[in-house]
Amino acid sequence: MFSEASKANTANMATGHDLIASAGGLLIDWDGCIALGDAPLPGAIRFLQANQSRVAVLSNNSTALPQDFSAILERAGVTLPIERIVLAGAETLRQASASGLRQVTVLANSRMKAHARALGLTLVKERPEAVILMRHTRFSFTDLQRAVDAVSGGARLIVSNADNTHPGRNGRLVPETGALLSALRSCLPHAEPEIVGKPQALLFHRACEVLGISPDQAVMIGDNPDTDIKGARALGMGAVLIGPQGDMSALDLRLPAVHAVALRRP
Repeated sequence: MFSEASKANTANMATGHDLIASAGGLLIDWDGCIALGDAPLPGAIRFLQANQSRVAVLSNNSTALPQDFSAILERAGVTLPIERIVLAGAETLRQASASGLRQVTVLANSRMKAHARALGLTLVKERPEAVILMRHTRFSFTDLQRAVDAVSGGARLIVSNADNTHPGRNGRLVPETGALLSALRSCLPHAEPEIVGKPQALLFHRACEVLGISPDQAVMIGDNPDTDIKGARALGMGAVLIGPQGDMSALDLRLPAVHAVALRRP
């Protein structure tokens, strides 16, 4: 006899499979779903190979560019056009440039700073129009002071994403942009950051646009209920939660056996 828990798990598996099989497009997170750091997960690679024509990567990553992820996937046997890799950091800089900002303080790694310059942004340390905050492993007290001075002086605070951590190898938690944002907020509790990444709608809309679908035709596959799932549900998307808080490991992501907690469209 099957227990009630077993029956519920089987129902979740079937629902997850049904959502993914019927989706017009699949949005899938990177960290913890496709890869841990730069190391792709075998199950996820098989999943991408089976669904390449209808997949977009949708990640709050703010340390890499789409071409970086495309190269990682290419080496693993997956060809995904860079326009179908939507990353919070790159989109933050694209939006900042498109909005007419010119003089900005960018707190990010050298790769993202170089990309900001390539988009026509002028990087300054004093009196910027905006402070753009991303995950920055060399973030310092001096960076914090400059950001506090600029924002308290009227500069906009634009943040790639508010995640506090993302999953790393061997169960390690990797500090994220949100941890740096918390330091800034402790100094400026009334600051109102403009957050670009999930669960905000911008990245979801961008991914649907490149796939040529509407949000209600998409299914989001992610490991973070507060960003991936919350953002998808707010737009009427189907969502499948994997990882420690779901019923499967990303190592086992595959079709047709999708062992996941599936969240139907509201």
